[in-house]
Amino acid sequence: MSTSPPQPRVLVAIPAYGSAELTDTVLSDLLRDDPDLLPDARIVVVDNAGDYEPPPSVRVTRHRSGANLRWIGSANWALKTAQDEGFDVCAVLNNDTRLSPGFLAALVAPFAERPDAAIVAACYDDFWLHQRASVIPETAAAYEPVDAIREVPFCDGTAIAFSVPVVAQIGSLDTEAFPRHGYGSDIDLALRARTAGFSCLVTEGAYVSHLRRATMNRLGETSEANRAEILDGMNAKWGEGWRARAGLSPDAFPPHNTGSGASWYL
Repeated sequence: MSTSPPQPRVLVAIPAYGSAELTDTVLSDLLRDDPDLLPDARIVVVDNAGDYEPPPSVRVTRHRSGANLRWIGSANWALKTAQDEGFDVCAVLNNDTRLSPGFLAALVAPFAERPDAAIVAACYDDFWLHQRASVIPETAAAYEPVDAIREVPFCDGTAIAFSVPVVAQIGSLDTEAFPRHGYGSDIDLALRARTAGFSCLVTEGAYVSHLRRATMNRLGETSEANRAEILDGMNAKWGEGWRARAGLSPDAFPPHNTGSGASWYL
């Protein structure tokens, strides 16, 4: 008699810097599915501005960092906490997102199906073509899940889950190469994972709608500065050939880009 694999213990981290209404909204999407949430899931708001009051819920706690850790520092705090507390998976969600029904269970399901999975991301409506949903719904709540998993060269950090044991093996996000917000650190970690023999996946069972740049605009961060962080960090770590390793063409990341196109890919 076959049995289902045990569900993983999941730590969900939501980095936030102000914009409490956005954090409340993405939390409402997660808590909407409370009966279906994994039994051992825990949600933490990484409160980088020190002004967030979470809703009353036994599932939600707050970590006040005492400084703005930005995305990369918040994600690394979550990964370290997940390791220390024995979680199997660490999911990191931008607060300017809306989530499809049953999101968390669908996001982490590929880890049980694919023991080689290092990183799993939801499909979405945003920047990277290889991560976009086959059909973009009017709202995240209207998304119809698809039983499909794509193996991809890397995953966008907007809504991403990491295998905690794999990160313990290959190392966390690189704050030296990507010292500002962490743009490009998701690509770097994916390349390191794949070099070590693991896989990066996108699941069409989970979908996220992304407002894009809500926090970046509040902080006065520019798209060009974010582009520079990606290129400077990846060139320093991987050399000029990193685009090919990531499945990208030499045309990827031109100045003033606002989204990837077919010419970006090999």
